Formats: sequence, structure tokens, C-alpha cells
Amino acid sequence: MLTRARRGAIEAAIENVVFCQTNAEELPLKDSSVEIALVNGIFNLNPARDDIFRELARVVQPNGSVYVAELILSKPTHPEVRASESDWFA
Repeated sequence: MLTRARRGAIEAAIENVVFCQTNAEELPLKDSSVEIALVNGIFNLNPARDDIFRELARVVQPNGSVYVAELILSKPTHPEVRASESDWFA
């Protein structure tokens, strides 16, 4: 995912972005150093949710924004769907 994100930023000519692989509850960023945080799929799988929210509050600037995407399955998917490109979880 990091490779795809970096490639996308290069293709879009975006230079003021940082991608990092780290523990969500220990971000290697300075206090109030982030204007916009994009968070994808960490809350429903990580039991340290309170720590993650606390860390986001620490690094995001006052009046900054946090955008979150979470996908949660409500039932198992069929094997044919899991094997296809239409499966978001593949």
C-alpha cells in the first residue's frame, strides 16, 4: 500500500505529503505537525483505539482534519467474490 500511495503522489505531482509505516499509537511526528490525516482501516482491528485517537489529536493541528475509512463485513463473502478483483479485501 505504501508503494501504491507513493506512486500515486508522484503521478499526481503532490510533494507536501508523508507516508510512513509505523504503529498507529506511536506516530513519528511532531505535535501539531499534520494538517490533514487520512486513516484507513485501523480502528476495527486494533484494540488500542483510545491510544490511536489520542495520538491523532496530538499530531493534527488545531482546526486540522482527520478523514477515516473503515470497511466492516456484515457477513462472509462468497468464495467467487473473494477470488475476484471486485473484492475490496483481496
